[in-house]
Amino acid sequence: MMPIQPTIEPQRSPIDGSPHWTGPQQRRLTHPLTKTELQAYQQDGFLLIRSVFSPSEVDIFLREADRMVDYTFQTCLNLNLDANYNLRFELLPNGQPWKIDPFISASLLLATVVADRRLMDRLSSIYDGDEGVLFKDKPIFKPADSHGNGVHQDYNWWQGFPKSLLTVAVALDQISRENGCTEFRTGYQQGFMHQSNTFDGQINPDWIAKQQHIYAEMKVGDIAIFSCFTPHAAAANKSGQLRRVMFLSYNNSQDGEHHTAHYSHFRWYRARNMSSSERAKYYFI
Repeated sequence: MMPIQPTIEPQRSPIDGSPHWTGPQQRRLTHPLTKTELQAYQQDGFLLIRSVFSPSEVDIFLREADRMVDYTFQTCLNLNLDANYNLRFELLPNGQPWKIDPFISASLLLATVVADRRLMDRLSSIYDGDEGVLFKDKPIFKPADSHGNGVHQDYNWWQGFPKSLLTVAVALDQISRENGCTEFRTGYQQGFMHQSNTFDGQINPDWIAKQQHIYAEMKVGDIAIFSCFTPHAAAANKSGQLRRVMFLSYNNSQDGEHHTAHYSHFRWYRARNMSSSERAKYYFI
């Protein structure tokens, strides 16, 4: 994995030659978006970038994710806890994890991916030179024959949080139509299309039927960047293999830090329709 580079380069004091920081104007991006890429993102609400991470790096990510899952399940077993009630995991009926949310707090190695300059510099291009701040982190494993998601905008579940939110999807497997790749829809410029102040509002199906599908098929190490207002979906996994993608969401640093508030809200959301006796069964490891 490439070393993480500082966002702002130290300068030398004209008085004694010691390093000092001169502010954002000294920012140097080593992996910025090209002008063409930035224009495409601003027009379409999403952007595919090829070969950002090498296959050998992704192999390390996958082995670490497997280690983290094994360790967490073993911890639950040692504590006599039912893994189905661990709020960090969303499990399928067969006990396989469909996603882990959040995950970087359980892995220092995967936490380095979040701040990798190959991601952060591209986000700075979108944010007019400002840094991105992590908002949400989840890998979706999507085992064979598991479900997908209908057309939605992420902001439906993030209402009240900054509108600068976007997501970086890192392909950990080859992603195809067969295994349920992300499908972007045109109409990004429509703004927020769900019903405000509810999590259950749907995008008008007549509008969806008229829009073009853009299938985000990716190879290992490719990334996709998309806005929280970009309508997207993903079909079920009809292949015989996992479809693993790391989803990292950020907001502009000018909007502050919202990771903590988001996960407080997220846990409330997960348990909001449970009875008090059901809620008492849940825990977070």
